[in-house]
This record gives sequence, structure tokens and C-alpha cells, in this order.
Amino acid sequence: MKRWTNRRVAIAAIGVGVVAGALCWLAYRLPPPSTSDLDQLLLAARALFRGENPYAAVAGRQFYPLFYPLPAVLIAAPFALLPNQLAHAAWAAVSAAALAVAAIRWGRGLPPVLLSASFLNAVVLGQWSPLLTAGLVIPSIGALWVAKPSVGAALLVARPTRVAILGSGAILLASLAAWPSWPKEWLHTLAWSAHRPPVLRPGGAILLLALLRWRTPEGRLVAALACVPQTVGFYETVPLFLVARTRYQGYLLAALSYVAAFSSVLVFPRAPGMTLEAVLDRRWPLLLLFSYIPALILLLAPQGLGPGAGSPPTESGVETDTRAGQGTN
Repeated sequence: MKRWTNRRVAIAAIGVGVVAGALCWLAYRLPPPSTSDLDQLLLAARALFRGENPYAAVAGRQFYPLFYPLPAVLIAAPFALLPNQLAHAAWAAVSAAALAVAAIRWGRGLPPVLLSASFLNAVVLGQWSPLLTAGLVIPSIGALWVAKPSVGAALLVARPTRVAILGSGAILLASLAAWPSWPKEWLHTLAWSAHRPPVLRPGGAILLLALLRWRTPEGRLVAALACVPQTVGFYETVPLFLVARTRYQGYLLAALSYVAAFSSVLVFPRAPGMTLEAVLDRRWPLLLLFSYIPALILLLAPQGLGPGAGSPPTESGVETDTRAGQGTN
């Protein structure tokens, strides 16, 4: 068994971060041009630096309104000091490094997520799922759940910690100090959102079978993810790797993520003029079949999770199940 010293963890995380940052940099320099949700946050943060309304700034420049709460803008603000291409690469590097550290600490089937299409999609598109998933393992990063409260709430239900709750509260208070009226403006923009919970999509009700494992963090995670509004993109399936109990189960989910990605593009290509929501609606059955249902099967399998598997964290965020911090399977 490989012993992960702090030095080795740091080297591995830096390596993963550098590779992810390089891949993101390359993706934005090759045709066809890539798009990133991070661009909205960078634009909003720069407006906030100038004392302007961040929601109005995005509404005047972007096709989609700013669906993120202001805490997300504050968290992304340091990256707004960089040119967009550098900001994309830096965000990818930091997110990937955080997930790498979490994967090593958690062990089990989480490390293979770094090889998955879900992770690559999240890195290239500037998504939050690597950071949010890392927060379930590292409570201090869990403070970032406030940036995406739908998925963040699902992760909080799975493994609540005092550090994550207090940290989220501190970021929330800082956002109110920075722009006191943002909650009203944010709620107004949500009226334009087409996000739906997976459970309300065709076949998604099957995911409620995860409630049979409600006493485990992984069971609560899958059930809660099924019930919160979200964009059903590949990047949102990153937290599902927490369900895998062994490295081989993680490799299985990683392999299936590529099946889902390639089959979606081949079977349901995006036609000119088609909205993103329409594309995702058409591709949802494949994502359900190759990502969500396999994770559900692993969750419910007799050799998988059972009562007491994955003990809840203590108030300090330290795992009471020693296996979770040793990188073992």
C-alpha cells in the first residue's frame, strides 16, 4: 500500500493542476471555440470592482443572465485580475488540484474521477463541480458550496460539517456587505432559469431508490442530487464518483462517462440554432443510462454500501472512518 505523505500529496496535486490548466489553455486556443461559465463571473467581478451592479453588467453583455449568487462572484474575483485565458487556466488548475487532494484523502473510487470525461468537461467549461466535490472531503473547501447552493445543498445533506457551514455563512455575509441588494436581483434572474431536478426528467424518478441507503452519506448524496435543480451536463456527474467503493468501480464509472459523452455527441449532435437546454434535454436519457444509473447500482449493490459505511464527519470535519483519510480501497 502506498503511503501518501504530505509532500507526495502536494506533488500529485500540483501535477494534476498543471495538466488541467494546460488542457484548459489548449482548449481555448483550438477551434471550435470553447465557452466557459467562468466568463460571466469574471465579468460580474470586474463590474463589482468598479462599483457597478454585477447582475446588470452580465445582463447587458451575455445571452444568459447571471444565475449564480453573489458569493460565487466573490470567490471568482481573484481570477478576474487576470486576462480571461489565463483566468480559465488558473481556475482549472486550482479546481483540479483541490479535487486531486480530496481524491487521495478519500481513496476508494474517487481517484479515477481525474481520468473521466466528467472531470475533463468540468475543467474545460470552467465549472464548479470539482471544487464542490472536494468540499465533501475537505470541510474548509465545503465553504464554497454557497457559490452553487443547489448542488451545494445536496453535498451538505450528504456530509454536513461545522467548518463548511460557518465558512459558507462568512462568505454570505461578505457578499451582503459588498452588494446588499443582490439576493433580490438573483431571485429575479432565477425566473429565467430552465434548470430542473433530474427526478422530474424522464426516468429520473428511479434515482429516488437511493433513499434505501439514506442512512449513508452516499445514499443521501444521490437522492439529494436527484432532487435539486441543475444543468444536466456531464460536469455535474463528478460527485457521483463518491459512490464508488473501490478503485475498480471508479474506473468503471470513468469508462462509462466516455460512453455517455461520445454517444451523446454522435446520437444527438447540436444542430445550428438549437439552445443548450434543448440539447441537454435530448441527451439526458444517455446521461441517466451511463452515469446516474450505474452509480445507483453501485450504491444499492449488496457488496457496496451498508449501514455504517462511510461514517459521518465529526464537528471538526475529521472522518471517523479512518479508511477515508488513508487513500485505501
